[in-house]
Amino acid sequence: MDLSQTLDELLTNNRQVLRRASIMSEISSLRNSHVGSQIPTTQVHFFHAFGARERNAGVRFAFILGIALVSFTAATAQESTKPTSDPQNSSNANQVLDQLVVQNQQLEKQNQEMEKQNQQLQKQNQELMEQIKALRGTVVQNANGNKQPDQVTLAQSASEKNGQSSGQSQGKGDDKTKYPQASEGNPAIFGEFNPGRGFTVGRSEYGELNLSGYMAARFLDQMPGHQSATDHLGRPFQVTPRKDFQFHRVMLFSQGWLFSPKFQYSTFLWTVQDTNQVAVGGALYYKFGEYMTLGLGWNAYPGTQSLQGSHPYWESYDRVMADEFFRPYFSQGVFAQGKLFPKLEYRWMIGNNNSNLDVPAAKLDRDLSAGFALTWLPTTGEFGPRGAFGDYENHQNLATRFNLAYTYSPEERQAAIGTTSGINTTLRLSDSLNVFDTSTFAPGVTVERAHYQMASAAVGMKYHGVWIQGEGYGRLLNHFVADGTMPVTEVRDSGFYLQIADMIVPKRLELYGGTSYIFGQYGNSKEFIIGTNYYPWNTRNIRLNTQLIGADRSPVNSTFGFYNGLQTGPIFSIGVTALY
Repeated sequence: MDLSQTLDELLTNNRQVLRRASIMSEISSLRNSHVGSQIPTTQVHFFHAFGARERNAGVRFAFILGIALVSFTAATAQESTKPTSDPQNSSNANQVLDQLVVQNQQLEKQNQEMEKQNQQLQKQNQELMEQIKALRGTVVQNANGNKQPDQVTLAQSASEKNGQSSGQSQGKGDDKTKYPQASEGNPAIFGEFNPGRGFTVGRSEYGELNLSGYMAARFLDQMPGHQSATDHLGRPFQVTPRKDFQFHRVMLFSQGWLFSPKFQYSTFLWTVQDTNQVAVGGALYYKFGEYMTLGLGWNAYPGTQSLQGSHPYWESYDRVMADEFFRPYFSQGVFAQGKLFPKLEYRWMIGNNNSNLDVPAAKLDRDLSAGFALTWLPTTGEFGPRGAFGDYENHQNLATRFNLAYTYSPEERQAAIGTTSGINTTLRLSDSLNVFDTSTFAPGVTVERAHYQMASAAVGMKYHGVWIQGEGYGRLLNHFVADGTMPVTEVRDSGFYLQIADMIVPKRLELYGGTSYIFGQYGNSKEFIIGTNYYPWNTRNIRLNTQLIGADRSPVNSTFGFYNGLQTGPIFSIGVTALY
């Protein structure tokens, strides 16, 4: 091989490697000048490819250098057999070779440094690719679900908008500043099964779990201790006033969402210590928007204001006499809540029967029950948290609410004639007798079936700590099926209550009063109420309630409420309630 040609090739390759090293150094300098900036995907791939090409160039250079050395050795051997013709050429060739060896060593050193840099760039390239992949996934989620990069924050915002604000609108951690605030609850839950703000114990992009509860402890004294009364047929009726302490009610709730903030759930453990009654239930919900939340499971028929999600924000921890006498109950079924217009809300439910609590499926008939309500909020478009009773929030603008509701339920005795246990107790006459008890209407006659219909209308206002609310009722019982001759074909009753309250010390002390009247086919009843609520920590969620009721022939006969059937006289109670 011609030595000059070989040297030319070596010099050409050397210049190419030097040029590449210079380019690499410039790229490295350029990259270092942009530390912290985001490198585009194409540039990251260029670094990766350029490092591979540099390693290949080093290999080619070593290979060509080896060929040159072999050729040079052969040529030298050939020249050694001939007389030396040009000593100057040999000396120059040796100098060139020495320079090439030195440059090769330098290039090898540079190549090692570039390989080290290349490894660092590969590592950074991998990290950048992972970041790009994560950001690309976020962009896709933004396009599909209108989400922000922080999935947890978005889920919380969506939960709050979807009605799960109690315990689910507290950011990445429970916002402890919100604990004293009243809980809005879930607007799609109409009865007492409405959770509080609670504590969020688990949250991810796939769901959320929140735990909350409600407790009431009370002392109740129904006076006088010995009373007697007679029913509408003139028969003696036993009145058994109570005087006892009770950890009255405990309810434990869980709530949250699964896979989508629009798909919500709630569960409850409900107890009444006075009756040793325990119930477990819940419901599933899907929120289509503010105009409809559709649910399946346990709920209340929204027949009165106290059955439209306001519990436990009442004046006391149980209902007044008229409300307790006329109201519907709780069942399992399908239900919905939403807005027809910005200030007009609706609620409806179709369920198994009037009260499904403690009633097994074998006792249910094939006739379904239903109820609906319309609520108009013409001035402020709201009526406080959960539509609460009382103006703890101290409205500076007049808040008003109008409500119409209707409930229909075909009922049956749910127990065989001749038995005294397991009987339906939801329907009573105005002298407190159970419609399905034997001899209620006539001696020896037992009603097996009856239809219950009830309509109610309510109006309320709040302004500067003052709250006034009234609700009127009309009830019809008919379509009796009995094992004997019935003296009537229908029973009509009506009544109302009126309550007024004033926060005489804002956020601390409330004074309230009220009255109820029931005008019944089998007697009239009434009550007068005065009471106070003391809020020790400036929050609706914990209070001390004291109340005095003057009752006259109560038509309500309930162990868990304030009233005993046909009781006349004062009823004193003091209780502490807590919602968390």
